[in-house]
Amino acid sequence: MRKFRFRLPEFDTPGLWVLTLGIWFHIVSRLVRPEPSMAIMLAQIIGVSLALWGGYRIVNRWIALARDAEKEQAVRQADAGTDHHEK
Repeated sequence: MRKFRFRLPEFDTPGLWVLTLGIWFHIVSRLVRPEPSMAIMLAQIIGVSLALWGGYRIVNRWIALARDAEKEQAVRQADAGTDHHEK
C-alpha cells in the first residue's frame, strides 16, 4: 500500500505579500464608509504589524550575516594558526 502525504506547496515571499496586502486592502475599503474610525485604526494596525514583521526579517538577516562572518573569520584564524606552526 502506498502512503500518500498531503503537503502544501511552498509559497514565495512576494506572492504572500501581494495576497496579504490585497486581503487587508479589501477589508479596509469595506470599512471606510460605514466606520471610518475603525478603518483608520485597522490601517494603523496593519502598518505597525508590517513594520514589525519587516524589521524582524531584516534583523534576522543581519544576525545570519554576522554569524557567517564570524565563522569565516574563525576558519581563517584556524588556518593561519596551523600554517604558523608548520613553518
